[in-house]
Amino acid sequence: MGPQRKSKILGCSPGYLAFTIIGMGIAVDVAAFCEVSLIPFKQTSLVRAKLASHSGAIPLKPLATPFLQSRSGAPGAPPLKAQGLPTTERKLDQAERDFAEGRLDAALAECLRAIALDPNSAHAYYVLGVIQVAFNAHEEAKQALLQSVKLDPFQAASHLYLAKLYLREKNWQAAENGFRAALRLGEATGAASYGLALALIAEPRYRDALPHLLAAFRANPKDPEILFTLVAVQLHLKNSIDAASHMTRLEVLSHRNPWVFFRLGKLLQLNGMTKQADAKFERATVLLAETKERPPTDVNLSELYLQMARITFNRQDYFATLKYLGRLNHRTLDAALQSVALSLEGSVFLAVGRAAESQAKLRQAAEENTDNPDSLVLLIWANILAGDIKAAIANADVARAKWPNDPNLQGILAIVEREQAPERLRIPPSADWHLKGEGLVCCPCKVPCPCRSNGLPTYRHCENTGVMRITEGHYANVRLDGLVFSIMGDIMNPQVMPTNLYVSRSATDDELIALERIFQSFNPLHPWMFLNATRTELSFVSSPKTKAYEVNIPQLLQIKIQRQFDTKGKPLMATAALDYFSNTLEYARNEVYKAWNPDGSVRWDYSGRQANYRTIDVGFRDYQERRMLIQFADGSGYFNTNQLELVKSLRLPTLTNYPQPRK
Repeated sequence: MGPQRKSKILGCSPGYLAFTIIGMGIAVDVAAFCEVSLIPFKQTSLVRAKLASHSGAIPLKPLATPFLQSRSGAPGAPPLKAQGLPTTERKLDQAERDFAEGRLDAALAECLRAIALDPNSAHAYYVLGVIQVAFNAHEEAKQALLQSVKLDPFQAASHLYLAKLYLREKNWQAAENGFRAALRLGEATGAASYGLALALIAEPRYRDALPHLLAAFRANPKDPEILFTLVAVQLHLKNSIDAASHMTRLEVLSHRNPWVFFRLGKLLQLNGMTKQADAKFERATVLLAETKERPPTDVNLSELYLQMARITFNRQDYFATLKYLGRLNHRTLDAALQSVALSLEGSVFLAVGRAAESQAKLRQAAEENTDNPDSLVLLIWANILAGDIKAAIANADVARAKWPNDPNLQGILAIVEREQAPERLRIPPSADWHLKGEGLVCCPCKVPCPCRSNGLPTYRHCENTGVMRITEGHYANVRLDGLVFSIMGDIMNPQVMPTNLYVSRSATDDELIALERIFQSFNPLHPWMFLNATRTELSFVSSPKTKAYEVNIPQLLQIKIQRQFDTKGKPLMATAALDYFSNTLEYARNEVYKAWNPDGSVRWDYSGRQANYRTIDVGFRDYQERRMLIQFADGSGYFNTNQLELVKSLRLPTLTNYPQPRK
């Protein structure tokens, strides 16, 4: 190593290494912490003496004055004596020059000659200790520094670097004693304060470490490593206001450094601040694209890509998730993160309709995470969507045997049982489909309905009903021409699919199975089936002349709406909207919207509230290629970035005003 080598940890000089966070503790990698640069014994006119840089490394500056003066100012120190014969000094001068130019063997030889000439030179043993550290001979370095302290216990520099070596050995008490000794001897650059804080953190004694961290920060207010450590300790101590202030300072100081933001993201994530952590990970990713520097050795880019895959997956931006997952190097991840990556890969393949690829990843994830029933549930669902009913049955048997009383398994086990029916085996999951027709939806919201622009219901509840008439359509080989169906439930929540289906009495079993398969493709990540499918007298009547639509299910439902047009015959209030069957709809006049309970009492009457109409022309490819606005629903209050991009690319109509997001 060369004495001028820069640390790539946080873009500052070598010394204290940035933290690796483990649980709620902070573990320090002290490899760089023990790196030192020798200071020549004699002072020149070009530089002033300084014991150590803020990072714990001694720069290539004269050593004589700090080594001697730190002793002379120490309480109770005896009068200074000659630190060596002139010949010894010349040997040490030459050793320092050799060290500075990277000639470590020559430096070691000269230093040993100096010791042979004067075996009582504390400074010579100090220089020997520094050189041995450069050789990674840490035990020999420690013995040399112990000898330096023995010969002259009033040298702060020897105590400082000896304490560093104890820190490397995880001998926290000895390290603490050494740093305290350096402080008593007047070490005021912040290096001993920071080292003492690290030793206390490692024990762990966070509250005791905080004042020493603050002292180190006051001595070195622009040191990113000290700032990061200070933020970590303040977050751990729940001192969120001061932590936020110092974090802002760190971000300003390192505003172009992706590795700082990556570490801050991990730190915030471990403190349960997920939203703030995600913002740091995203900033790190942006900066990473702008830098040509290689990452520090302790930074695993695959971890950052995995974090971004998780963030984009949670936003339902699955193509972005696939992009980040494609950059992963699984071999660089630990076992726990490999399991997370496999589960995420399997999930995103499932979400984009690639069930066969999903099976392989989810199978690996389930094998590595045998104590998590959710992993097995998702694998069974992938088996079903991939048409591998034998694998689904086998995995269901494993789940039933391992978790016989888990209520969360009952749904997927019921689906597996039902999928074994011969009539269902004839109609494969994940097949191609396409529908054309028209439909209407009523709900109690105001107009325009906030749910349709990615918001929450006006009144925080949404008893909605949709009725669709398919004029032309198919699922696999099953024709769906003329099928009319009604769905009642939370049909605007992409995480909660409707469970109640009503169809006309003429609907066949194959049509019902095909319709369920279509609904399953809307959100393939969630195992789902119609819990109640009822054949009934369902009428759907429209008047081409008046543009009125009327739906009736005797003793259950009555809907009547009126489409509205301008003088040129164009629909009023046509807009982009979140919907399973269309990306656009037009608001209509709600004349009647009533529902009844089985005993004849009124279930609800939302006549005069919101109603809308849509033309249906949608298919499997629209969902596979992520072209539906509802696929990016997150309830954030208004169309999000992905949805606005779709609105623009598909040239969808928009309204002048939409409901404002709730604060």
